[in-house]
Amino acid sequence: MKQRLIWMCVLLLLLAGCASSGGRLVQPGANPAGSRLTIDSEMEWTRMSTMRYQLWTIDGELLNRLYLVPAVREGEYIFLGHRQTTRRPDGPFYKRGMRADELRDLVADGLRMSGAVNVVSTNLRPIDFGGREGLRFDFSLSNEEGLAYQGMAAAFEHEKGLALAIFLAPREYYYPRDAEKVSKMLDTLRWK
Repeated sequence: MKQRLIWMCVLLLLLAGCASSGGRLVQPGANPAGSRLTIDSEMEWTRMSTMRYQLWTIDGELLNRLYLVPAVREGEYIFLGHRQTTRRPDGPFYKRGMRADELRDLVADGLRMSGAVNVVSTNLRPIDFGGREGLRFDFSLSNEEGLAYQGMAAAFEHEKGLALAIFLAPREYYYPRDAEKVSKMLDTLRWK
């Protein structure tokens, strides 16, 4: 009887691990992605928020994720957390006024520092985000286990820093399924 109870507890813990993370649901339409950043969505997402960024997913973080950062500040690591210092002068640190190719390379370097391998970026292009000059580009990468991903990124500068959006999903099935809708979404990024 005791062993059966232990196995039931283990099974319940495994099932709880499979459950949704319980984030707030993002409804189709205009949605806040921070205090002043907005984005329009045609799809429902689950949103996990912190004070500095939001992570949206449809099927789970490993299957698709949209990372939204309203403001990467001057001298800050592109994916937040670390700051540039005299002891750590090099790395993917944002600086105001960077060229589009420098911002693309900054994001690619940040992806590499996050554990991605074989990062290749393509199709760098200028985009207007509601009167703010920005950029879009596509990329491919693999995670440390060898799963191939594709993604797209969008970024533009504003008074407080750099607004950044990155979508990432496995190359098979998930990326092709959602890429067109997410691409339209990224074009709707706005700073109020």
